[in-house]
Formats: sequence, C-alpha cells, structure tokens
Amino acid sequence: MAVMRHAPPIAMGLVMGPMMLWMLHGILMGDGGSALALTMFVAAHLGVAVVVLVAAFLAARFAPGLRDRLTVWHRPSLRHFGIMLGAAGGAALLIHFAIHGLT
Repeated sequence: MAVMRHAPPIAMGLVMGPMMLWMLHGILMGDGGSALALTMFVAAHLGVAVVVLVAAFLAARFAPGLRDRLTVWHRPSLRHFGIMLGAAGGAALLIHFAIHGLT
C-alpha cells in the first residue's frame, strides 16, 4: 500500500527526467533546443502550481464541505517533491549512461 502512495510522484519524475534531459541536451549541444523552450516548461509548471494552490485555498475557504476531501486528495509535501526529484534524476542519469556509456 505504501508503494501506491508514492506511485504518482515516481511516475511524474520518470516522465519529467527524460524530458528535462532532452531539452537541456538540445540547448547545450545546439541541436535545436532553446532556452525559451526550457523557460516555458518551467513557467508552465509554476503557473499550474499557482492555479492549483489558489483553487485549493478558495475551495477550502468558500466550500467547507470540500475541506475533508482536500485532505485525502493530492497534498504535495517536501517528501513528495523529493521522491519526484529523485525519480527524475535517476531516470535522466540512467538515460545519460545508456547513451554515453558508463565511463
């Protein structure tokens, strides 16, 4: 059961790691990647985070019946972020080693 609780951040990390590696590699190697694409990727994630936080606060404030549901739904924490970041880093590292070799 504990594994299922960590499945969403692990899955997101496994998807975001290769995506960030792909964009960063394109920028560093001049293969058509752009700093604008990377900036827009980060900005989109920040924008979504702000919208979700504002919606959660407004729902908790103006719809008290949702307060109990919000405690059960997705509540990001520092541990959640760490698991997601670790999965993203691990996926990017494995892909990098697979492409460039272990040495």
